Amino acid sequence: MTTLVLLSDLVFESNDKLNQKIRSLFHSEQPSIGYIPSCSDAERRYFEHTRRYYNQIGIDNIQYYDLDLQYEENTFGSIFECDAIHLSGGNTFYFLSLLQKRNVLGLLRSYVKSGGMLIGVSAGSILTTPTIEIAGHGEDADENNVDLKDMKALGFVDFEFAPHWDGSEDALDSLREYTRVNRTAVYACQDGGGLVVDGESVELYGNVRLVDYRESGSFDE
Repeated sequence: MTTLVLLSDLVFESNDKLNQKIRSLFHSEQPSIGYIPSCSDAERRYFEHTRRYYNQIGIDNIQYYDLDLQYEENTFGSIFECDAIHLSGGNTFYFLSLLQKRNVLGLLRSYVKSGGMLIGVSAGSILTTPTIEIAGHGEDADENNVDLKDMKALGFVDFEFAPHWDGSEDALDSLREYTRVNRTAVYACQDGGGLVVDGESVELYGNVRLVDYRESGSFDE
């Protein structure tokens, strides 16, 4: 059964129901999370922020695994013993290029298929979907500085994810055009909100809007 958490950002004043839901997904009393940054976080600045977020919901065992400058092939495999793997935010194109370079995409698919949980934030959330093309869409698009050609991502769901939605109708109109051109569906998510995929169900938390070229729906909590 596929278990995913797709977040727009890690906001400490975020939805309590979402935090409670995330904690409830862990069946262990003392769960462990393996953290993969989108690029080397030498000062552990973003890792520290993430660690504090999980600490506040009662999870203390957070381990850092670098795929970039501090990559250690002989120890990276132990991440798959963790109860969940956290994919950080950052430049989505660079992040996917690292996953490709280190041959981690297939390992992550096997991990989830075997019951492991993936938690994504922004770029990390986009990586759980079929493609990262949406990362290059809009005014605040990521730069494809690595000249990435293969945009295929993990493909655990049949929709795409647009983090950091500003709540405006203009942004939704832009996404509507994207879905028409690409024949897809996109969840636009404001910071503080998220999606939880638990098996076949998709639960929405916070201000999340579904934009689908076939239909339109919304959910506000």
